[in-house]
Amino acid sequence: MSQTTPYTPPLPDSSAAWLGRTGELALTLTGWPSVTGSAGETAFGERLAALLRSWPTFASRPADVWLSPARRGYAAHNVYALVPGRAAGTLLLSGHYDTVDTEDYAGWRPLACDPLALGAEVSAALAELRFLSAAEALTARDLASSEFLMGRGLLDMKGGLAAGLAVLERYAALPPQQRPGHLLLVATPDEEGRSSGARAVAHDLPRLATERGLKLVAGVNLDATADNGDGSQGRAAYLGTVGKVLMSALVVGRAAHAAYPFDGVSAALLAAALVSKIEAAPELADAAHGETAAPPVCLEVRDGKTRYDVTSPGQVWCAFNVLTHGRRPDAVLAQFAALAQAAADQALDTFAARAAGHRPGVAAPGERRAEVLSFGALRERAVARAGEDAVRRTQTRPAGPDPLADSRAITAELVALAALDGPAVVLGFGALHYPATQLGDHPHDQALWEAVSRHAAELARETGQSLQLRRYFPGISDMSFLGQPADAAGALVLARHTPHPEHLDPAPPEALRFPVVNIGPWGRDYHQRLERLHTPYSFGVVPELLWRICHTVLTSQTAPGAQAPPG
Repeated sequence: MSQTTPYTPPLPDSSAAWLGRTGELALTLTGWPSVTGSAGETAFGERLAALLRSWPTFASRPADVWLSPARRGYAAHNVYALVPGRAAGTLLLSGHYDTVDTEDYAGWRPLACDPLALGAEVSAALAELRFLSAAEALTARDLASSEFLMGRGLLDMKGGLAAGLAVLERYAALPPQQRPGHLLLVATPDEEGRSSGARAVAHDLPRLATERGLKLVAGVNLDATADNGDGSQGRAAYLGTVGKVLMSALVVGRAAHAAYPFDGVSAALLAAALVSKIEAAPELADAAHGETAAPPVCLEVRDGKTRYDVTSPGQVWCAFNVLTHGRRPDAVLAQFAALAQAAADQALDTFAARAAGHRPGVAAPGERRAEVLSFGALRERAVARAGEDAVRRTQTRPAGPDPLADSRAITAELVALAALDGPAVVLGFGALHYPATQLGDHPHDQALWEAVSRHAAELARETGQSLQLRRYFPGISDMSFLGQPADAAGALVLARHTPHPEHLDPAPPEALRFPVVNIGPWGRDYHQRLERLHTPYSFGVVPELLWRICHTVLTSQTAPGAQAPPG
């Protein structure tokens, strides 16, 4: 058997029962295009709410399905659906409905949201090719197995949302006396952008808890995992999620005519040294609980020039994606300050040596030590020189669609207001911070952990396939904003060193704290045109696992010992 061909044994009856309904819901959701920021995303909320209200439970209780605004005027809405139970204990199921664009499908683009037609078209196209890449060959085998479905957003993450809806529907079909607690589902927009939906949930829940008598005890996010192997890595439940700090660095040199490079200081050389020291360096990867995050990666490098001339750039902007397991933003900032100083010192030594080699005995400006400062320190200098009003006007410009563009423009303007002379490096937080999360020692955390562990082990035995427990969901996700308490000290650090106020959205002081895990589908080629989902696991095992966990957690809030979920 090929190592990359997943073996799927017969599902137990309890899992097989989910396949048809979850698959039907997934095809429906995927058929509604909802690219982030598009009209389709804006319309999706009403379409989903209408579907939910067509179910018998919600047809008789339409007020239990409602739309709620995302943060700060984002056009699309959150969709909530509540199935009430006997007790106040409430479990939240959460998934996003927006997707990345379909442009990469090229000639297949009209079929991108039609999984059955797309799969048939791709299979036929690959069969006609004389030579296949490794990715195409694997896709051809997957489609021939009839265990994978293609489609934009089916993997990320309408398949997971469909599993949550199937569980909600089955829970709603139970007699009210058999529902131990409340089951609340929320479908959110803008996860692929700035998580405007999930951030709004954090602000909504305290009010909803009061108005509707909810006691949030646990949450399950429904995002998907990629696995290009046999599925053993994709079949996993995650007890937390990786965090993200988007570090920005504006490198300030001194521009010079290209014929006289040593009359200036090379911002390009300084930036190159910084990127070389940081890019994918394994020693910089954060680790906790025996798992290691991916190392920092440079997302953007660009100079400050707006037209062609033969002058070297005076500034170069860099941005780095930093994933965290336990490291806080202030620690990341301190780490980058040390790295920037070491990189700048090394680059300036190199520049000085090259100047001496070119013009022996003539000192170069590059021999001086670079200054490394935070955005907060830069702002203080700008205020001292130009005044608070001038600085505030710079920072309160309307936010655009690209947070790095906003941060770059603000930082460059403050460098000018502060009359900061190079060589220097200004470090800040270039976009919204995504906190890492992890289950802790609270009784609710332990109850969720025990339920996930118990039922994952049960299903592994029943299916004959592994189902791992892992500490950190590896992809940046809405989990960062669900069930997280306010962090006043962390909010102050972020506010001081984030250029644009629109890139700040700390949890409100009254935010509800509850444990959240991630359980969702697995598939291949996330965000690519060959994106596809493994159906037996995603449409069978995942909803069954969710069903058992939901019932066990809610039952544990109302009676000593967990009962078995109803069949």
